[in-house]
Amino acid sequence: MKMILLFLFSILLITMPAFAQKAGAKKQSEKTQTVTVTLTDKGYQPERLRLQRGVPARITFVRKFEATCATEIIIPKYNIKRDLPMNDPVVVEFTPEKSGEVDFTCSMKMVGGKITVN
Repeated sequence: MKMILLFLFSILLITMPAFAQKAGAKKQSEKTQTVTVTLTDKGYQPERLRLQRGVPARITFVRKFEATCATEIIIPKYNIKRDLPMNDPVVVEFTPEKSGEVDFTCSMKMVGGKITVN
């Protein structure tokens, strides 16, 4: 009986690190970066965002200013293009895979901002 218990305990010790790694990886992938960007008479606020590479991002854009050409949000690097209706939150989701800067802009490229991916 002691041999069986010792054997089972050994199996548990050997396989435990593998289970811990999988649980940690799942927890990392469940994490989401969230930011809200408001379009005002001063442009996008905030104008600069910081995101972590490899972590899913959820950016909510809200247009609060009527007299603007920025009735769309475009993130060319991720082929994202969405209408920005007045006072209606628009959620954009993507996972930044590479470090560097990513532009976001209106369709006329007159109003924009930058995302820095670390």
